[in-house]
Amino acid sequence: MTENMRKGLGKSEAYLLSSLLSAGKTSFTVEEALKISGMRRRSLITALHRLAKKGWLLRIERGRYQVIPLEAGPSPAYMEHSFALASTLVKPYYIGFWSALNFHGYTEQVPSTVFVATTRRKREVSVGKVRFRFVRLSERKFFGYGEVWVGHLKVNVSDKEKTIVDCLDHPELCGGIAEAAKGLWNGADEISWEKLLDYALRVGNSAVLKRLGYLIELMGIGPGKWFIERLRGNMAKGFVKLDPMIEGKGRYSSRWLLIINVGEDEILGWMRY
Repeated sequence: MTENMRKGLGKSEAYLLSSLLSAGKTSFTVEEALKISGMRRRSLITALHRLAKKGWLLRIERGRYQVIPLEAGPSPAYMEHSFALASTLVKPYYIGFWSALNFHGYTEQVPSTVFVATTRRKREVSVGKVRFRFVRLSERKFFGYGEVWVGHLKVNVSDKEKTIVDCLDHPELCGGIAEAAKGLWNGADEISWEKLLDYALRVGNSAVLKRLGYLIELMGIGPGKWFIERLRGNMAKGFVKLDPMIEGKGRYSSRWLLIINVGEDEILGWMRY
């Protein structure tokens, strides 16, 4: 069946594909393919187009391709694990926000978008039904990640503490403050609260401290009074929204300098399921 779906290879196509695989390149740019194969640019481009049309390659974005492995079966729409694919699209990078929240098991929601943190500016990329959104961070905020195995590849994913801090920094990138609260609740027994505090201070956004303190008290979790005191002692003046995704006003919390623009039932609704 695979042979019927994937058409046979011409001489130049077979040579190019074997050259790339021999070099360990399952994801590559046109320039890399030129260097590895030694082919002329026009011949190479023709071979790439034919390989993509025949279902042997997947065009990720302009100038970049992914080899579709034999074990993928007959479907030309095959996509390697989205995290592994994301790792080839930009450097430096780490998988973060809602994607990392799901990876760590802190939400059952599986976002159709893969959120990729980077220090570079890059437009969104769609491959098949998966969209890759690149979140540009300052050098100051680009920390708190490490390598994890995904299949046979290692990819960068934010650690548990940084995932929570990133989601509190940008609730709009994790599905809203309720998803951030869920992640905090689910990770409460396994995260390092000292590291969480260090990260929250390092990102330099006082809104993170305010949202974190409010949610900790709302859900009755956390390591104790010392943690709350450190949060309150480092807050900047001025009110911020609890959930920046929600329009409109709400009540004011003078304790946490927050505009509570989302109700407790909405924040904790997931607890009832």
